[in-house]
Amino acid sequence: MARPRGFDVDEVLSAVMELFWRQGYEATSVQDLCAATGLGKGSLYAAFGSKQELYGQALRHYVKLTTHDLQAQLLRSVPLRQAVRDLLLDRIEQSLSAPERPGCLLVSAVVERVPHDQGAARIARDAIEALKGAFATALHTARAAGEISTDADVDSLAGYLTAMVQALRVMSISVPDEKQLTAIVDTALSVIPE
Repeated sequence: MARPRGFDVDEVLSAVMELFWRQGYEATSVQDLCAATGLGKGSLYAAFGSKQELYGQALRHYVKLTTHDLQAQLLRSVPLRQAVRDLLLDRIEQSLSAPERPGCLLVSAVVERVPHDQGAARIARDAIEALKGAFATALHTARAAGEISTDADVDSLAGYLTAMVQALRVMSISVPDEKQLTAIVDTALSVIPE
């Protein structure tokens, strides 16, 4: 009979996620992971596998949390433009309020890991599609309610808004100016047809 784990998996994944987010994959050592989680190397490997496998699980954990948050923001009972604006401004606020966690873990994964890590590439691709799907659902709902034009190209708009989320995360690193970033959001909203 297997012994029950003496730790909460979600807590460990959250600690690992934060560490990879702050330091990146390459700069994070197994010793760093042990210190962040309070687990020994053997326990860490037994529970999660290799460093690469642990990174994949932490990235999935991040995607699950952020996707759930994003969907909840888009499904609120407010007009579409307000929901999208609030969501984009929230992403800016998150980025600017935590400079020790630059940008977005997903964006970091795309830049650092995707070129040579098929697992990270698959997670990133699925996350981007889920984000695009959430925007498409919100846009279809808004179109059916008469908030946007019936001839609006929902797929293109969903792709554009998905790109805006990622672009704002990157921009918040290089241009940490809330006023400029807010102006970008307001310009981006102008592409949603009346």
